[in-house]
Amino acid sequence: MTVDAYPLRQRGFTLLELALVLALLGGMALVAMHYRPNALSQDDAIAQGYHDQIAAALYRYAERHYRLPCADTNGDGFEGGSGGGCGQGEITHMAGGVPFLTLGMSEAQGLSKAVRERFVYGVFRDNTAETDLAALAERTDDPAGSAGYLSLDDLRYALHSLGQRNFDNNRIYVTGYEQQAGTADCSGNPIANLAFFVAYAGTRDADRNGQPFDGENSSLRWPSGSGLCVSGPLTAQGEQYDDAVIAVGFAELLGYLSQ
Repeated sequence: MTVDAYPLRQRGFTLLELALVLALLGGMALVAMHYRPNALSQDDAIAQGYHDQIAAALYRYAERHYRLPCADTNGDGFEGGSGGGCGQGEITHMAGGVPFLTLGMSEAQGLSKAVRERFVYGVFRDNTAETDLAALAERTDDPAGSAGYLSLDDLRYALHSLGQRNFDNNRIYVTGYEQQAGTADCSGNPIANLAFFVAYAGTRDADRNGQPFDGENSSLRWPSGSGLCVSGPLTAQGEQYDDAVIAVGFAELLGYLSQ
């Protein structure tokens, strides 16, 4: 079945529609902006480079594999747990370690375990393959063997659908950053669900909570048992906070994949 056969169900954004959506989401720039403070320790400066590389690798992976990887929940560098793989239409392996080897970042496995543990990755997963971003699924009813079968159109369709869905605090999401988006409070001020996030815990336990991550990120864990909420990427660093967050919304990833 071609995309033209069911235009109302399968029609993606036109460039104008996409531009309007992205403009409307401009007020939620924290979902789409990648922020980094200017003053970094040497260790943090090295990790910053990997932080950006991880995000770039995730964009490339989505473009090439028509899905996102799930989290590495046993620390071996591959997506999924000890059994391997992510499954489809499941809410397992939503947040945990970065699957460096799945992403083709074999050099990152040379980082010390202590450094790799400072990165936590989260991906939007769902109980149905239709909106599970870690699932390779046919969502636009194209017949097997056709050009559109299991293609980038299917991932774009899922992102489009998720962009119209109500907020769900049982999936990964972002909170505010004490400025235009309101307070950093995962329970009291949830902002939006995300396609994916990559969080980095600074070398200081800035808020002295006994956890690598600070503030609203303190529930993040490597490689498993992680929380689902991250502080806004524009959260200012200071005495109580030295984490860095890359948070990518559905519209941002859809925009990239629609270029």
